[in-house]
Amino acid sequence: MKNSRTSVRKALSLSFTRTGISFLFNIATVTIVSRLLTPAEVGVFTVAVALVALVHMLRDFGVTEFIIQEKSLSDDLVRTAFTVNMIIAWVLAAAIFGFSTLIGAFYGDPGVARVTRALSLVFVLMPFGTTTMSCMKREMQFAVLVRIQMAETATRSISTIALAYLGFSYMSMAWASVAAMAVVVTGCAAWGGEYRIRGLGLSDWKRVLHFGSYRTVSDIVAQVGLQSANIVVGRMLGMAAAGFYSRGYGIVNIFRTNVIGAIGAVTFPAYAREHRESNAAPWLFRQSLVYITAISWPFFAFSALMAYPLIQLAFGSQWDAAVPLMRWLCGAAIIGTLIYQVNGLLTAVGRYREVTNIEVQYQLVRVGLAVVAAFYSLEAVAASQVLVYVVAVSLYYRKLCRYDALRIRALVTALAPSAALTVATSIPPAAVLVLWPGPPSHHYVAAFFVAAAGTGAAWLVGIFLLKHPVSFEIRNGLSMLRQRMGFAPKPG
Repeated sequence: MKNSRTSVRKALSLSFTRTGISFLFNIATVTIVSRLLTPAEVGVFTVAVALVALVHMLRDFGVTEFIIQEKSLSDDLVRTAFTVNMIIAWVLAAAIFGFSTLIGAFYGDPGVARVTRALSLVFVLMPFGTTTMSCMKREMQFAVLVRIQMAETATRSISTIALAYLGFSYMSMAWASVAAMAVVVTGCAAWGGEYRIRGLGLSDWKRVLHFGSYRTVSDIVAQVGLQSANIVVGRMLGMAAAGFYSRGYGIVNIFRTNVIGAIGAVTFPAYAREHRESNAAPWLFRQSLVYITAISWPFFAFSALMAYPLIQLAFGSQWDAAVPLMRWLCGAAIIGTLIYQVNGLLTAVGRYREVTNIEVQYQLVRVGLAVVAAFYSLEAVAASQVLVYVVAVSLYYRKLCRYDALRIRALVTALAPSAALTVATSIPPAAVLVLWPGPPSHHYVAAFFVAAAGTGAAWLVGIFLLKHPVSFEIRNGLSMLRQRMGFAPKPG
């Protein structure tokens, strides 16, 4: 158990290092591109990506999760998973390319067709990277994974900015996605070593398809729900509205991708391993949730309060309409934090059928609410996401209560310090909003940095006064740093 915890801590450290650098790349890319492209141009890419993301769920067919959670993984199973994945991906690539013109006609914009055709190339390349990376995730080889992912992030960001500057409009982001996937495939071939796939096979196709059918239904439904707002807004309210919604969701999406995604990349393999070795996955999930909420709740609360200066600094004045959307979506994300890792936990312990049933139920609610809200306004679509996550939390935690570590009372007790920390860190930005002189358009840069400094100080003081578990990790990290720098003796 000790070795397991040490490896998880090291994997999280590597993942967060990659996340921090990726976060800077992504912020820089979004900030620059938002000034080079119009809301309508961003909306074209957003709508196309939303549609392709739905097809992407079919492409993976649960292969990644199958490899990670399988108790006994053989070479035949890996080859079968790769072969199934490749066949499906190439068929879907051909379908995306073939139907791109019809998709563009449906939205009344040929740009959507051009983007989907370019993104079909990603499907052709993807199987040669994802299966190898799944094997490395199973064995928690995060040093190599971080190297590959950093190369991908740098390629995507640099390509997007360069192509947008050269006048490629919405296609700059599409071609950057193709270039990034090519780098992933190259990185897996160069650094994958023993995890590279050698040969094709279909000997265990029934096992792969059985697992994949449940996971694919779950993933498709999840993506339909997640992308429903973009798809509905683009169709009912126009491309500019889709662009505003995309930017309103931008801060939440960047955080989910770079922070929650970094944690999830480690915790899902860790849950699977803990389940195989000690049945301690629920306890590990609760610990993970405590750490996640200590970061995400204060971040989303701060972002909701400081939405105006954040939009101004990150995207520019042409995106002011995204401010109220961002406030609602950050509020929804505070609730959504409670379920971001539940899907991975239940899949890791073999309850993927339950995941599928729950995803179908609450994503149907999400789609229905998005359509109804779009008849009222764009802001109503954003506000509806709060109710969506309330429903999702209710459905998922009815299943989690079977585990002693995840009963409601135990969770409330464990998360109370994170809730108190969020209240404390919200005081500085709230005070800035109340006390700062003049209309919000005046001196917003100074107001933002004053609020950010106050929130950062409140967070640091709060985690130690509240004795939040994160404070012990900070102490351990500082102790290790002192040892490495020679300022403290190593424990004997």
